[in-house]
Amino acid sequence: MAEKDTFPLDSKVRFTEARLSVLMPQDRKRLEGRIGVVQGYWNYTRKPVVYFPQEGARSELRLLRVDPRHLEMIEQMSIEAETEPRLSDETAGSEKLSQSDMDKLFD
Repeated sequence: MAEKDTFPLDSKVRFTEARLSVLMPQDRKRLEGRIGVVQGYWNYTRKPVVYFPQEGARSELRLLRVDPRHLEMIEQMSIEAETEPRLSDETAGSEKLSQSDMDKLFD
């Protein structure tokens, strides 16, 4: 069985494909692709409490006593890759390019 250290507080997790595959279709749709945050452990057990924030039409969800074997840790890098890149003030797109800069775009 997984230890508490496997999912430290505030770690980002999701349900494994193996677990999602055995759920009823409506439950699978509710949980598939969602990333939750470990907020604690149920009554000092090894079973984490996982919070899923509101996401589009999906309402927030807090699950108690989640079997840690049904979860997998999400690496920070994969989460950051899913976020939309932000433009700095210098590249906001409101500046006009000089003729030489325009010529360089088509070289």
